[in-house]
Amino acid sequence: TTSSLIGNGVVSLLDHPDQLALLREDPALVPGAIEELLRFTAAVPHATFRVTTEAVELDGVTVPAGQQVLVGLGAANRDPVLVESPDRLDVTRIPARHLAFGHGPHHCLGAPLARLEAHLAFGSLLTRFPEMRLAVPRAELAWSHGDGLVLRGLAALPVVLGPAHA
Repeated sequence: TTSSLIGNGVVSLLDHPDQLALLREDPALVPGAIEELLRFTAAVPHATFRVTTEAVELDGVTVPAGQQVLVGLGAANRDPVLVESPDRLDVTRIPARHLAFGHGPHHCLGAPLARLEAHLAFGSLLTRFPEMRLAVPRAELAWSHGDGLVLRGLAALPVVLGPAHA
C-alpha cells in the first residue's frame, strides 16, 4: 500500500504541476500534502467485503441482514459534504478527514509507518530530483490491483529523474 501511495502521489503531483511547485518551494508542506494525497488518490479505494448483521438503511435504501457490502473508501474521501472542492488536489488544504487507512477496528495498524515512509520518499524525491517527469506518455501508465481486489497502484512508474542530456 505504501508503494501505491507513493506512486499514485507522484503521478498526481506530476498531473498538477502547480501543486508540485508548491511542495518544491516549501518542503514544510509535505506532511499535509501526504494527507491530501491519501484523500485524493486512494491506494486502497475500497474496504474488503463486509456482511450486514442486521438490516441497515443507507440513504433511503434498506440493505437486508446477511447482505455482502463493499465500502467505497475512495468515494467517501471525495464526499463534497466533508471536503470543499473534493476533486481538486490542494497540498495547502488543512488536512481533511479521510478513510485512506480505514476506520475504527479496521484502521490500518501500519498507518504511522506508511506516513513516515511517504514523508521520507516525497521529501527525498522533491529535493534530489526536482526535474523528475514521466518517461512515457501519461496514457501509457498501467494501473493494477496488486492483490486482485483492494489495492490500486501502478504496475510501474517510469520516470526521468533529471534533465535530458545531449
